[in-house]
This record gives sequence, C-alpha cells and structure tokens, in this order.
Amino acid sequence: MESSTFRKWLAERGCTFDQHPTGQGTHGIASVTAHREGRKAVIPLVGSRKRLDPRQVKEIVESLGLDPSDLPGKK
Repeated sequence: MESSTFRKWLAERGCTFDQHPTGQGTHGIASVTAHREGRKAVIPLVGSRKRLDPRQVKEIVESLGLDPSDLPGKK
C-alpha cells in the first residue's frame, strides 16, 4: 500500500498525526505519530508514492485498534 493511501485511510478513521523531524523517530528516520482514541503508532515518513511493508502496515493498524481486514486493496 502506498504511504499516501495508508495515511488517508487512517485519517478517515479518525486518526490525527504529529510529524517529527529526522532523528526523533525510529532509527534516525523522519516519522509521523498517528493517534486514535488514546492509542498511538509511529509511521516512517517516506515519499507519498512509496509502498509500505505490509507487515508494518498491519502492525500499525492493530496498534491503533483498527481492523486490518478493512484495509483497501486485494481482499
């Protein structure tokens, strides 16, 4: 899934985002923290057309209390 599609999907489900400069995220990579209903997950900040690792997407979705089966794409 592309980064922009994923962030749009998260926003549609009530997530808000805090952007962090390089070095304050994970392993010195610029990142965004997604917040939803008291939960949070760190998302690497990559180009909007870059594809994210499906395992990482699933982990983020579950951390935010969302259902991975609702993700857009192949069913």
